[in-house]
Amino acid sequence: MPTPNPISSVKAALEHETHARDEVRRQLSIARGNMSQRALAAQLGISQPAIAQRLAGYESDYETRALETLPSLADNIRQSLAAKGESLSTRLRLVAQGMSDFRSLTRPHDQRFFLREPSSTGDPRWDALLAGVAAREARQAGLPIPRWTMAPTKFCDRAWFPTETPSLRAMAFAASPADLAIRNVYLDPAELESV
Repeated sequence: MPTPNPISSVKAALEHETHARDEVRRQLSIARGNMSQRALAAQLGISQPAIAQRLAGYESDYETRALETLPSLADNIRQSLAAKGESLSTRLRLVAQGMSDFRSLTRPHDQRFFLREPSSTGDPRWDALLAGVAAREARQAGLPIPRWTMAPTKFCDRAWFPTETPSLRAMAFAASPADLAIRNVYLDPAELESV
């Protein structure tokens, strides 16, 4: 019996993979017509960005993806706040990923583009947190602090501790970066690190 040609086998496997990927994208599009990407991701047990990537035609999570910007981050937080059952830690992970994306930028033009003023998240506390994070990241990158971060609406009237563990508030109070603390937002800077 002749040995199968390995090239033919690879071509057949690639064809099968392409067909399967197209079918996944088709089924996701159908399901997406009935629910949000976030709800669909929760039902499937995968991330919302993974859904968006598949719908955009990316084959894996490791392919090029659009970087977050502060405006898109604010939109994601607004959606998260509107979603029932989404945790505070989920929103903090969104912020950490956004800051990781910012830190990957090397050109000042791209960094300034990232730091454009976002629309409101619908929650003044999150608006203050994003303003504090933007000011901190700009300072650390050697950029001018964006003027929009100094608007009165970017400061909390009362102290806010974005933590689900009340016993960590004292540590957050002591460790909070100055750009957050002056806005009455107290957060351990480790929460802003993407792992």
